[in-house]
Amino acid sequence: MRKIVLVRILIGVAIGLTVILPVTTGKVYGQPVAGPETIGRLVQSRKADTATITAWMKLGESFLDKPGSLERDMQKAFQIARQMEKLSIELKYPAGLGLSKLLLAKAYRESGHAADGRKVSEEAVRLLNAYGTPRLKAEGIVELGGTYSNSPEDLPAKISLYKQGADIYQSLGDSLSVAKLNEFRGELLQLNGQYTQALEVLTEALSVYRQMGYPRLQGIYSIMGETHHELNNFTQSLRYNLLAVEAGEKTGDTGPLMTTVYNRVGLNYYSIQYYNEAINYFNKALALARNNEDTESIKTMLVNIADACRNKGEYRRSLDTLFVRSQYGPDAIESERMLEPIIYMKNYVALKEFNKAEQYFRSLVNSYQHSNPSNRTSQLLRLAIIYYLQAAGRFPGTIPYLKSYAYYKDSIQLALVRRAEAEYLFYRTDSAMGNLSSAISHLRQYKVLSDSLTSVAQAKQLGMLQLQFETRQKDKNIELLTQKSELQEVLLQNEKVFRNAFAAGVAMLFLFSALMYNRYRLKKRSNLELESKQREINDQNEVLKKVVEEKEWLLKEVHHRVKNNLQIVISLLNTQSEYLDNVDAITAIRNSQHRMYAMSLIHQRLYQVDNLGKIDMKWYIGELIGYMRESFERTDKISFTREADPLLLDVVQAVPIGLIINEAVSNSIKYAFPAGKGGNIYVSLKRVNEDDCLLLISDDGVGFAPELDPQHTQSLGMSLMHGLSGQLDGRFRVSSVAGTGVEIRLYFQCRIFSAITVKTSEG
Repeated sequence: MRKIVLVRILIGVAIGLTVILPVTTGKVYGQPVAGPETIGRLVQSRKADTATITAWMKLGESFLDKPGSLERDMQKAFQIARQMEKLSIELKYPAGLGLSKLLLAKAYRESGHAADGRKVSEEAVRLLNAYGTPRLKAEGIVELGGTYSNSPEDLPAKISLYKQGADIYQSLGDSLSVAKLNEFRGELLQLNGQYTQALEVLTEALSVYRQMGYPRLQGIYSIMGETHHELNNFTQSLRYNLLAVEAGEKTGDTGPLMTTVYNRVGLNYYSIQYYNEAINYFNKALALARNNEDTESIKTMLVNIADACRNKGEYRRSLDTLFVRSQYGPDAIESERMLEPIIYMKNYVALKEFNKAEQYFRSLVNSYQHSNPSNRTSQLLRLAIIYYLQAAGRFPGTIPYLKSYAYYKDSIQLALVRRAEAEYLFYRTDSAMGNLSSAISHLRQYKVLSDSLTSVAQAKQLGMLQLQFETRQKDKNIELLTQKSELQEVLLQNEKVFRNAFAAGVAMLFLFSALMYNRYRLKKRSNLELESKQREINDQNEVLKKVVEEKEWLLKEVHHRVKNNLQIVISLLNTQSEYLDNVDAITAIRNSQHRMYAMSLIHQRLYQVDNLGKIDMKWYIGELIGYMRESFERTDKISFTREADPLLLDVVQAVPIGLIINEAVSNSIKYAFPAGKGGNIYVSLKRVNEDDCLLLISDDGVGFAPELDPQHTQSLGMSLMHGLSGQLDGRFRVSSVAGTGVEIRLYFQCRIFSAITVKTSEG
């Protein structure tokens, strides 16, 4: 998705000219400015003196301020500035010379050559600082700031100059001018990546605006929304963007700024997959862009709408939107030129129209190979090309692009959703090419990234629900306060009537009775309204309750899918083992199956019970031991004993414990009882004190050979158990005496919910 860059009309000293108004030039905020013809007649009626210079300043500014100023208007302003300079020199009027330089600098800026006017602006500042008023000095400083661009090199100087101008206006007590400069300075700080400082400046400006009742707040709200977006504060970003919409619509703003505001709200909704709401705001922005004949914004909105439609599954509508966009000509920016064919290709792939998708695929390959795209664009092109090749079943062709992507992935960081997409594409190719170990690795990484994306999306959705709830609560509070105010007014009126009725005697008593009856009716009506509002509140509470239940169902569904995916991987490994004749490879696959089953049991339990996120370890250990007895041969002579407190542990602790039990019991079954010898295996999980638990696994088999140190054995299983113990921050100990068996102890800290010992034995 693309964002419209907020192009501010108030660049440089334009703030000082149209809002921060110098006394000398005669402009007053809120009053209409006379046109060039009127001011021209006034200039002609004056004799040549210092007042003439001030009048010429007005005349030059009137040409610059004309809506849709033409080249001839610019040239007239330049000519007037030269006349002012000549007359000031004749009159030996240095302040007038400073004004002529100031007008000349403004003319350079309005004609699109702000940088050329920098030396002129510096001269204006020098003269006005020495001979002008403080307000004129501030205007000159702000105009000088306008000669700097928004490039990283120029921004610090530009921000500093606007700060100097604001300080002067602050000393003059001109709070509104300070607020407007701070609004612009806050946007520059945001562009410079100084987000916290930008919010401080913008909050200060907003406070002044509100105190003064300034209505046009959409600009500052929009900047604050974008700043919160850069800080990944979704709720505040959406809040301020919606406030910008409210302020803009209230003031009837239909300019380019509102196009940006609507687009940003649409992007907020797009990020949480609320595509209908996103498309609604994109369409509002599109209507304004068309009304303002803003071609670049029109193309931006059309591609945003097309992408949102594609994500909704409305592929034909997306294609129709892209066709309309193509009528506006190609994009000048490289990354934007690549976006349209990618969406075309994905739409046609989704529609199974590969013959049409092929031409856009070839266009992307050609761009990748011959247009010398940037590194970031190249990464995005590789993902799009791989996506098509996999959809077409041409998996070997994806390998060069996957290798190139892997080479650059650490140096060129893409968005989280793109990194997850890349891991999934790696997994699909590795699976198709038979590289199962790599496929599993990429699948795991894809799951990790997908879980992160899900967490981010859920956090944003909850933030939006909280914002909606706060908005509704605010509206309800306003309604209740309004009702209370009405009731108070009624009470005051009734008291006044009561006093008049008492003074009037019996005749007025009848009127008082009628008013009391009216009061009763008003109270009854108010009570009915309050009951209605209470019903609405109850309905809203039911809606929120359903939302929570839906989220819980979704979480169960995630665990169910994870369990199914693990079962699929177990089945794939089982199928692979049937084609192997290498005993070590088959053993490794069996060990992997046992480990995956230990994890799948946890996810199976999580979607079967209501206590999400907590595992009953007594049940889990019993299920795991039972599975291992059935999975190994030679277990008929082995007796399994388990002691488990009915503990409830979270998934983060349950998974490592299950894997450690799996490794230890597997080793005991395979190595502790050679030549069909019988024996006992003991598994215990108990609470040992207020905070700690002990996992104990032992057997009475042959134990380790005397020359081996069990604590430092470098086998895969022992290394895995050491690593898993580290995840639990536990103390892991292995002991063995030849002929007496092996004992494993793991102390770790856990949250205890129950501590009743239950002992069962299976022989």
